[in-house]
Amino acid sequence: TCIRHFGPEQAKAAALCAAETQGEFITGFGMGGDESRGKPADFDYAFDMAREAELRLTAHAGEWCGAASVRDALRDLRVDRIGHGVHAINDPALVRSLAEDGVTLEVCPGSNIALGVYPSWQAHPIERLREAGVNITLSTDDPPFFHTSLNREYQWLADTFGWDEEIFTEVNRNAARAAFCDEDTRTQILSQLEPANA
Repeated sequence: TCIRHFGPEQAKAAALCAAETQGEFITGFGMGGDESRGKPADFDYAFDMAREAELRLTAHAGEWCGAASVRDALRDLRVDRIGHGVHAINDPALVRSLAEDGVTLEVCPGSNIALGVYPSWQAHPIERLREAGVNITLSTDDPPFFHTSLNREYQWLADTFGWDEEIFTEVNRNAARAAFCDEDTRTQILSQLEPANA
């Protein structure tokens, strides 16, 4: 993973390291950090390098900088997944495109609320994105910093939006399908999500 606010040259170094060590334990390349520091296109060389090494790609976008940053990351970096992406909800055409193209959003509601991206669980767009057909996954971002865990995120979503076992299973299937893993591992995970009596 490269850190956006460290700049494109550091991103190239990180991508080179990932490309040279890719294999069983290094399967993807991503970008986190301050979305306001540089446009996605500034980092296209690093992402092209990672793509040529057959690494899967993800980038943080649409957490702080709006729906346009999601569009820019998809267009300029050609990523497989978007970290956060929640401000896509402000652009109905983008939401439709995400759903139609099967782009996965790695949604971290506890982090978004702790940082003030949204004032409350009720205001968070995760349910609206899911209802619009966007492939969402549930993530914790940085659990110690945000005083959360995946169990807490599950509980908050159940309490706030009435999510039940069926919805959580759907979200976990999305995660398995979008995981940067080999097909045998993906198949094994998906089989574990099937009902016992199926």
